[in-house]
Amino acid sequence: MNITFDLETLGNNFNSPIVQIAAVKFTDQGVITDKFTRSIDIKSLEMYDFKCDYSTIIFWLEQSKEAIGSVFLNDKRTDILKSIYDFKEWIGKAEDYCYWSHATFDPVILRNACEKINLDEFIPFWLHCDIRTLTRLTGGVQIERKGNHHNALDDCIYQAEYISKCLQLIK
Repeated sequence: MNITFDLETLGNNFNSPIVQIAAVKFTDQGVITDKFTRSIDIKSLEMYDFKCDYSTIIFWLEQSKEAIGSVFLNDKRTDILKSIYDFKEWIGKAEDYCYWSHATFDPVILRNACEKINLDEFIPFWLHCDIRTLTRLTGGVQIERKGNHHNALDDCIYQAEYISKCLQLIK
């Protein structure tokens, strides 16, 4: 089984504040078996000394109204502590999955956030798999993009389909 996860942030370094977390569980054949998403209340980030960067704020201001709304105007936002704990609980037994993401971005930011909220890292580093490496190994595949770019859940659904198509090429 696989999990692909995506973070929307207000920066592009390890200390960036997370504003949305999403993930999907899926088979190698691309069947999605479960979904997770949390939009984070920005006020809950203040006490943890995350660092925003201006270029990412400008990036967000240039995104579609749908993307901005799904991340920042979602009426079901939760604090960062609860969001990450919920993510950990949703995963269950961590060793049952391969974790797909952009390996030098999402896992690093998630690890830093866990440290800041005093939660042990719950995804072992050796289970992380990189989508960019998979693309280089397979030459990539063409998948129709659905949903909103930069909505973490829509990005995960796309990634699950993309990853499974690449895995099928390898097999």
